[in-house]
Amino acid sequence: MPAPDLDRTIRALADPHRRALLDTLRARDGQAVRDLEGVLPELGRHAVLKHLRALEAAELVITRKVGRSRFVHLNPTPIVDLARRWLDDYSAFAGLALARLRDHLEPGRTRQGEPMSTTRTLVATAVIEATAEKVWQAIVDPEQSRRWFFGGVVRSDWQVGGPIEWVDAEGSSLIAGEITAIEPGVRLAHTFSATWSPETAADPVSTYEWTLESMGENLTRVTITHSDVPVGSATEQQVDGGNSLVISALKTYVETGRTMAGMG
Repeated sequence: MPAPDLDRTIRALADPHRRALLDTLRARDGQAVRDLEGVLPELGRHAVLKHLRALEAAELVITRKVGRSRFVHLNPTPIVDLARRWLDDYSAFAGLALARLRDHLEPGRTRQGEPMSTTRTLVATAVIEATAEKVWQAIVDPEQSRRWFFGGVVRSDWQVGGPIEWVDAEGSSLIAGEITAIEPGVRLAHTFSATWSPETAADPVSTYEWTLESMGENLTRVTITHSDVPVGSATEQQVDGGNSLVISALKTYVETGRTMAGMG
């Protein structure tokens, strides 16, 4: 039998109206609740809000309040966890890459009719069965980071204004930035430059933030918010969906000690 969280994901996805809302967010993430009410006009406002609450309860969407408006973001992490039930880590990673290639070769599958925007915000979240301190150490400790971040190792002096960099096993830079805020066990924010290729390194820098919220004696909600991602850039194409794989791998490592395949 699937684990309870997977059952919840499957039940939420079973409703075609909820899938329509998720499809709309996949086409254009971060929409206001009032705009999503128009996606299913035949249902009426209250029914749409009920479906959004069900999706939020299943953690398939995340809502953020900005001023007097509430915006909804797609959270693919539960879907990634569902896929990883039957796929190993690298099959899931390779599948994401193949899906991007398919979308590039078949323009009809890509986002269409999306209003012009210069940047995007990508959000992923998951609840991890561990204390915030344990999750924090898994993020900032180089030896632990190697075991869940696709073999990447984090390096930093962990001071505001100081550098932060993720490097691969050979020492080549993957992500580089500068720490803009740090609150151990609670929050880490830094600028983000995708240095894994010359193409992405040429893009404008974006902002990457980890937040950890204690939800009880041994539960922590971890949220990654990647904002100011340039629309149409190589970075956008290559990081879209990646946060969900990252946070899913972190959850697996912290909860079970299981590392990414082949990472020792």
